[in-house]
Amino acid sequence: MSSHQVIIIGAGIAGAATAWSLKQAGVDDILIIEQEAHAGLHSSSRNAAILRTAIEQPALTQLAIESADFYRNASSSFSAQPLIDEVGLFITAEKDSSARWMPSSPNSSVSEIRAHYPDFTDQDIDVWHFANEGTLDIHGLLQSFLKGQTVRNNCKVDELLFNNDIAAGVRCGDEEIYAQQVVIANGGWANHLCSQTGLNQLFRPHRRHLMVSAPLAQITHDLPVVWATGSNEFYFRPESGGLLISACDHELVDPHYGENIDPNIIDLFAKKTEYWLPSLSHIQPKHLWSGLRTFSPDNNFIVGPDPSINNLYWAAGLAGHGMTCAYAVGQMLSAWMCDKKCTHPSANDLLPQRLVDIPRLASI
Repeated sequence: MSSHQVIIIGAGIAGAATAWSLKQAGVDDILIIEQEAHAGLHSSSRNAAILRTAIEQPALTQLAIESADFYRNASSSFSAQPLIDEVGLFITAEKDSSARWMPSSPNSSVSEIRAHYPDFTDQDIDVWHFANEGTLDIHGLLQSFLKGQTVRNNCKVDELLFNNDIAAGVRCGDEEIYAQQVVIANGGWANHLCSQTGLNQLFRPHRRHLMVSAPLAQITHDLPVVWATGSNEFYFRPESGGLLISACDHELVDPHYGENIDPNIIDLFAKKTEYWLPSLSHIQPKHLWSGLRTFSPDNNFIVGPDPSINNLYWAAGLAGHGMTCAYAVGQMLSAWMCDKKCTHPSANDLLPQRLVDIPRLASI
């Protein structure tokens, strides 16, 4: 039996950023418990590494902007290498669509995208350009947050431990590990713990496939990212001499099987590539994988104290924006845990309390 100030369940980006923020606030005795052999094996390392701060939920846009500023100006003691490659990001939306969540009026055009990617469609769509965004070093970021942290790998949390209505630790197999505070930050795997808390199994893990094509003569590493939103959502960027592409599929899955490849996904890739990059519809994947994105019912993050269990906290449901928003999420949760309050303007929008009346989801 051991005891700690804080136990964090999950060594992905949410748990890592929370641990780093707590350490910056003076909390030294932190144990991160990770069920896998290495940190960040799932959502945190199986994404497209795109930095995009324009997000449909205004509360999340604020977190993304703050986090991007931190990554952009990170000290050499945090990361020896730059974390952002500012190749630029184009976001498109259908004319007269519901893209009112975009931060301003369109400031670019299809012709500007075609100057970089001549194969891009010539449809009449709205285009925004974000010159100082692009790609994020996801592995470098995760390791920077985990630097100096104590991570116990190959250790699955089976249940939470309580002292009356106060979180007191976790049970892993036959071992009980105690703590003054507990953080649930294990993404799509959090549902098995929800029945012990006030959240009532709210998380919805979804699978999304990505592929990297074989090298293409016209593709260079410094080309911008393009993200087409709307009914034919699709994004692409340079990778390894070819294109990294996602058809933006969105399938509810059991997290234990969410990284299995759907054999029909190639047809969807071909269909959407033909729509956005017509002359490249023939390209085949050199590498193909899928990753999880875990959502709450209202698609906002769940960050803050549990509504019914004292000393239990949440950093979950980051819905594919975990890397982009991780710094701000960690800062917010650290404030809740250390100061028992958080003055961030997005704090109330992300509180778990808002979801306590949502009915329990059926088993996936």
